Amino acid sequence: MTKIYYLAGILFSVISCAQSPKTDIGIYIKGEKTNYPTFLSTTDTIYSITLDSTHSAKISLSQNFKSGYATVQFGLLKIPIYIEPNKNFDLTLNVDGPRINTSFTGEGAAKNKYLNSEPLKNSLPPFELQESEFLKQLEEQEIKLSANLDSMNFEPQFNQIEKKRIHYSLYSALPSYIAYHPYYAKTAQYTPSEQLYTTTKQSIREEPELMNMAEYKNALVSYLEIAGNHGSDNALSTLKNQLSIIQNDFKSPIIKEFTIDHFICTFIGRFGIDYCTEFASVYETNVTDPQKIAAYKALCKKWSKVAKGQPSIDFKFKDINGKEVSLQDLAGKYVYIDCWATWCGPCRGELPHLQKLEHQYEGKNIHFVSISCDQNKVAWEKMVKEDKLGGIQLHYGNDNSFMDFYMITGIPRFILLDREGKIIKANATRPSDPETVKTFNALEGI
Repeated sequence: MTKIYYLAGILFSVISCAQSPKTDIGIYIKGEKTNYPTFLSTTDTIYSITLDSTHSAKISLSQNFKSGYATVQFGLLKIPIYIEPNKNFDLTLNVDGPRINTSFTGEGAAKNKYLNSEPLKNSLPPFELQESEFLKQLEEQEIKLSANLDSMNFEPQFNQIEKKRIHYSLYSALPSYIAYHPYYAKTAQYTPSEQLYTTTKQSIREEPELMNMAEYKNALVSYLEIAGNHGSDNALSTLKNQLSIIQNDFKSPIIKEFTIDHFICTFIGRFGIDYCTEFASVYETNVTDPQKIAAYKALCKKWSKVAKGQPSIDFKFKDINGKEVSLQDLAGKYVYIDCWATWCGPCRGELPHLQKLEHQYEGKNIHFVSISCDQNKVAWEKMVKEDKLGGIQLHYGNDNSFMDFYMITGIPRFILLDREGKIIKANATRPSDPETVKTFNALEGI
């Protein structure tokens, strides 16, 4: 579990006494906006840094650490660094409007300049490329970046680990290619080929000694995202595929623990605990870290309030005519709720499918309720009237209690309630998903 330390101004030895040898990292911020949160993240520790009156801080690490990668985060900017015992360096961030330029000085500066050089910043081929060409250029880019690394004349030990980091940082991008290729290529039809699945499996190998490397862990997650989706038609079957692959293909306990914890907790964070019994034994068998287990149990407890059969929180929102509508007013019918906003592209993309459902189930025993979280109420009113949106159109009126109860962090979000206002699905399928019609048709007395 990551430890967190809070540092103010100049920090001397973190682990050992101040008289032991130290590695000093100086951080200096120049420019107008210098008050962003600043952190140093190593493999097991996050240092929260408070800059002094000169917008500077110095971190002094004892010699009880091994050479390794770390990250300095300034606001949303993440700067990769490499820390070595007894090799001090200074990092200067020059804030120039929206641009932030980095520079390094000191004995440990060379590798850090390399890590922040242009070739590494812009290493991915364009996502609009056809799949075969993208994979070809990905391979060529790895060769190019490895040759660039060799030209730096760093010691062989660093080059060996850095080439692995390059490899996994490139191939961990494959899920992003799958997701974004249709947009950049302006094509609605794209299905990953068998070659992409094969390439992913061959490129992301089981190397437990790299589990301290963020890029390797990202690559493991990427491989399992792609492999799990292969042949899957919903999130639950994807998770089952992932767990099967992890248990059957991986031998390393540390990799099994990390990936099983990651995917089960991610699933619960999106869909709740309704399916926990299907994979609880897998978690309990493979995850032994007490802190991971504690976080898992806390997550399950958090989501228990929106489990199937639990009563929903009530709401009282005004409709397009200013009439107040509550959940109690809708009792006696099923309720399918769409939490959305006019500015949300995916929300608008679901509207034609939602209107089709409203027409298909017109006169049936179900209410279709749309709750807008638009801060610009005028924009909501305009769209509802001009686009003649159906169902029960409500505005949240800056009351976040309903959203908070369902832990909604992204929209659109759909919720299905029974005729008594109890939860059927706290994260229901979207109108565009064929599973939604199947779910509706299976409702008793619909």
